Amino acid sequence: MVARRLAVLLGKADLNNVNQILDIGSWHLGQSIEFATIFEHARVDAFEPVPASYELCKSRRDSLDRQRKDRIGIHNIALTNKTGKIPFYAVDPAQSSVPNVGASSMFRFMDGLNGTPFNQNLVQQEIMVQATTLDKWCKDYKIKQVDIMWVDVQGAELLVFKGAEKILKNTRIIMTEVGLKPYYEGHTLKADIDAYLNGLGFKELHDTFELNGFDYEANTIYVNEGVVN
Repeated sequence: MVARRLAVLLGKADLNNVNQILDIGSWHLGQSIEFATIFEHARVDAFEPVPASYELCKSRRDSLDRQRKDRIGIHNIALTNKTGKIPFYAVDPAQSSVPNVGASSMFRFMDGLNGTPFNQNLVQQEIMVQATTLDKWCKDYKIKQVDIMWVDVQGAELLVFKGAEKILKNTRIIMTEVGLKPYYEGHTLKADIDAYLNGLGFKELHDTFELNGFDYEANTIYVNEGVVN
């Protein structure tokens, strides 16, 4: 998936000298592994708040060759616009008709829309997770620039970006999911994401927009205007 999405950037954004990548909402570490394979010298940091998914990420990293394993960091935290413990709604695979743990979110499903548009009976379990802002994390880890940010946080994208205002000024490319119609309570939508990122100097590459299999959400790419060829 990463390679396919990067392909649409060829000739539109500079993919040279990629050193720092963030995989926010990692679930199974799949995208982190792809990034580490494509960009052989880049550092990749993955963020996954659900404990079982975090353990899966660690297990998958441990199975890698040392060249990739040593360049992937995994963090058991949720990125949002505040710090501290927050409620998080993890999909319980044992009680759900389809074990779609990737639908876990900071938000509950809206009444009457459970599983929409997946036609799944997804049961959420409220847990408490540690949250922080990306700006604080970058300060703590002395990260001054992000080359690629991959974001898949089930409706909470705008909250992630609002907690990252400083580092976004030094971020080159954002590859993110965006909501088109809400199916979580508090679901943030594309129009607000557009407005916020535009205000920080990002431009959406419109030919990178694609529906994510249905008309509730999509994938798109924003670039800091200084990296457009």
